Amino acid sequence: MRSSLPHVGFPLSPKLQALSNTFLEAAAANHPKSGEHFYNVIIQLTEEVIDYLLIQTVSIAQVNSVGQKVFSVCATTSNKASAMLSAKIYKKAKPAEMQQVAALWQGMIKNTQEDQGGVWYLAQPIDAALAGDLDAILNEKGDQPHFSPNDVELVMARYEKLFDVIIEGFFLRPSDPVNMGTITRKLLKVGVEGVKQAASAVIHKVVKHLEPQHLGNYVDFTAQFYIRSPLN
Repeated sequence: MRSSLPHVGFPLSPKLQALSNTFLEAAAANHPKSGEHFYNVIIQLTEEVIDYLLIQTVSIAQVNSVGQKVFSVCATTSNKASAMLSAKIYKKAKPAEMQQVAALWQGMIKNTQEDQGGVWYLAQPIDAALAGDLDAILNEKGDQPHFSPNDVELVMARYEKLFDVIIEGFFLRPSDPVNMGTITRKLLKVGVEGVKQAASAVIHKVVKHLEPQHLGNYVDFTAQFYIRSPLN
C-alpha cells in the first residue's frame, strides 16, 4: 500500500532483510521457534541503529575524545540492554503472539518505488508534529554546510523526540503482542528508559556543543532517516 505520510526509518541492509524474511516465513508457518528468529532480527537491528545514531556520528561530526567516550558508553549500554531484554521477551514467545509481531514487522518493510525496484527501508510513519519539527531544523539550516541555530535547546529537544520515536517504534512496539509477565514488562520499560537516557546524553552532552560545521554535518547525516517521499 502506497503511503504519502512522512516516515522515519533506516535502509534495510541485506543481513537484516535476510533475518526478517526468515522470521516472517517462520511466523507464517506457525513455527515454535519464530520468536528466536525475531530475537536475531532485533539484535541485528540494534547493532545497525547504534551504528547509525552513535558510531557513525563520531566520525561524521568529528567528535572529540571526551565525546567519543560518551558515545562508547551509550552504545555498550544499549547493546547489552537490548540483548538481555530481547532474549527474555521473544525466545519463549508463543507462535500466535509472534504472528501478530510479524504482521507489524511486515508493515514496516517498505520500498521507495511502487514496483519495489527502489530502496528497501524499515520505516514507520510519524505524526505531523514531529514532521514539522524535523522540517523546521532542515529549513533553518538550508543549503549552508554549517548550522548555528537560533535556539539550540529547541533543536536538541526535537532530536530527542525523534530518538524517542525511533526507540519506541522499532524496539518497544513489537513487544506489545507478547505476553511476557509483569516483571519482564517492567524490566523492558526500565531498559527502554535507559536507552532513551543514553540517547539524551549524546544529544545534550555532545551534539549540542558541536561547532557549527560539525553540527551541520550531523544534521545532514540524520536527515537521511527522515523520509518525505512516498513509500510502498
